[in-house]
Amino acid sequence: MNKGKRIVIVGAGPAGLVTALGLARQGAQVTVIDREDDILRWPRAMVYLPSTLKVLDEIGLLDKAKSVAAWGHEYNLRFPLTGNIGRLDYHLIEDLTPYSFNLHFGQDVLAEMILEEFLKLPGAEMRWKTSFDTVEQAADCVQVSLHTPNGPRTIEADWLIGTDGARSSVRKDLGVEFEGFTWEDIFMATNVLYDFDKYGYAPSTMVADPDHWCVIAKIDDKQQWRIAYGEDSRLSEETRMARIKERFKHFLPDPDAPLELLAANSYRVHQRSAATYRVGRVFLAGDAAHATNPIGGMGFTSGVQDANTLIKCLGGVINGTLAEDALDWYAYERRRCFLEIANPTAIEFKRRTQERDTAKRMEDEANMFALMADREMSRQAMMSIFNLSGRDYREDWKTTLLVQDQSGQTPALGAHGGVKLEA
Repeated sequence: MNKGKRIVIVGAGPAGLVTALGLARQGAQVTVIDREDDILRWPRAMVYLPSTLKVLDEIGLLDKAKSVAAWGHEYNLRFPLTGNIGRLDYHLIEDLTPYSFNLHFGQDVLAEMILEEFLKLPGAEMRWKTSFDTVEQAADCVQVSLHTPNGPRTIEADWLIGTDGARSSVRKDLGVEFEGFTWEDIFMATNVLYDFDKYGYAPSTMVADPDHWCVIAKIDDKQQWRIAYGEDSRLSEETRMARIKERFKHFLPDPDAPLELLAANSYRVHQRSAATYRVGRVFLAGDAAHATNPIGGMGFTSGVQDANTLIKCLGGVINGTLAEDALDWYAYERRRCFLEIANPTAIEFKRRTQERDTAKRMEDEANMFALMADREMSRQAMMSIFNLSGRDYREDWKTTLLVQDQSGQTPALGAHGGVKLEA
């Protein structure tokens, strides 16, 4: 009965779980595996931009998300060089989209929401403490070898989806190159209790400063906030952790006001893309397919859009409503969206927050205020996040959209003083 609809998803992050719920609701028999014991709680992306809200709406979770999230209607870019603050107000696009706001809540909360709905569905299964080993492909199925709490096991499925992060075991087993570079600096992500609202901070705030840049974002409506900033990669992890509160003095509007550090972790960031997002019956999505620095939310947002496209394309194929080349379209279109939109946008966000050249910093500020002064340009800028959703599948895509795209030139992932991604 389920032949053709048996799917194994490796990785219980946002991309994997959104994909799992969407495909299970179309009648697929979906098994999600993850090496962890349970949902991860450490600091990760938690700002849901308008295009992500559209996906949550399509999978039936938006109302629940609204009920638990902090809402954001403004983005701020602070310029310490002059003390000015650039502002974009999402109310400007209320007539263009029903998703004219951001929601703020943890990925762990999203995972709880999805699993609650996913596990109600026939054939839906979540296996913790289970890791991917290898995959063997045949013409009509895949054999997936796993490490389980009860020892090695092999399961048969029709399709395998790797959403297991930037160090993806699925991608490595396929031998797919992860092209691009790794930034030299270390990113610190900290969760704090601090009343930024009292000082007029927008729920989504960036501070442009070469030495003390940071991203400050509300996590929920209980005064939990994220402060993300850069650290010297030459420092030990112990040193980076020990100087967190010293660094906070540069980010807090009042360093003497009450603050509680709730969690912290550090990580390398990358600008990388898999050479292909499909190998036969195996797909890559989310950070397994691409990795980017988190400034601007391009990685999380792209991963959710990968999931949405995969739900439509693979769901259409297994239910007989789309031709099989919709699977090639998924791989092509999602890679294009990363290379042409997410990757350069994230690089530019990083440059703006960390720019050292004073003239360029003043130019960035002038450009921001010129944007604010032009209502139509502001609206276009805020709506541009929907470009990450990509285009819908067309049966003639190879003779129309592909030809059109090839008349231009897809940007390459170049070297930007990066270092090799460690195994």
